[in-house]
Amino acid sequence: MDYIAFTCTARDGLRLAVRKYGWHNDDAHPVFCLAGITRNSSDFHDLANYLASPEGGNRRVLTMDYRGRGVSEYDKNPDNYILAIEADDVIDVITALGLGKLNIIGSSRGGLIAMMLASSRPGVLKSVILNDIGPVIDATGLVRIWRTYETSNKPSTIQEAALLRERHGKATSPAFSKEEWQKEANRLYKSEKGKLVLKFDKKLLKSLRSINLDERLPDMWPNFGALTRIPTMVIRAENSDILSKETLETMKLLHPNMSAEVALGQSHAPILSVGGLQEKITVFLKTQK
Repeated sequence: MDYIAFTCTARDGLRLAVRKYGWHNDDAHPVFCLAGITRNSSDFHDLANYLASPEGGNRRVLTMDYRGRGVSEYDKNPDNYILAIEADDVIDVITALGLGKLNIIGSSRGGLIAMMLASSRPGVLKSVILNDIGPVIDATGLVRIWRTYETSNKPSTIQEAALLRERHGKATSPAFSKEEWQKEANRLYKSEKGKLVLKFDKKLLKSLRSINLDERLPDMWPNFGALTRIPTMVIRAENSDILSKETLETMKLLHPNMSAEVALGQSHAPILSVGGLQEKITVFLKTQK
């Protein structure tokens, strides 16, 4: 096992699953990886192992499964699957571990949480990496995520799941190898009572079903503005349908010291151990010591 698994208790008593990588290292500011809306800690497994290694800087790395994802406890009230409560859960984990300043890597929803922390708890942020997310979200991308889970064929084996993911995604994620599509299936599915099921509470999709493409989604420009005082890097998927090029250009204007990278051959949200991204992340983190 490459990590130490344990649980933390949120302020409302819900049990949250957490992983610690490289906790024998002595870096001053650990990396905390936050996943997307339906994703979990396994998205960062390869990246976390790399960052904890000498090549990646001998870092301590923390990941967590939000409530209702991965092996964290599901919430009996699906209305609690909201950013504000999930941001509180992140703070509860940080507090439980007695951590100070952190480098946050936020994929999609994790980046939104990082922006919220920049406004409410800037003292915990050493630096922030936003993975294919910004203060304006393209609603068509969110609808695409919902339709993927609601209308796609239901695989019965991991191998079938890998083939389906490849069939649906190879045009927009050509950087993925056969091995990566297999990993993707394992990140998303688990066996439960002899059946293959997704690793998240399906009630999470409630908020995605309600999106009206005729209405503009609320933006988070004020929250992003709080990041201008914090070293920031943004990674945009080459074929993103969540973070537009126009939004990224505006982010650069508002945060002139922000660095930007492209995840070539990937769609939303990029896997950060693919295509040399982990090396670029390592270089960025080294400048924050």
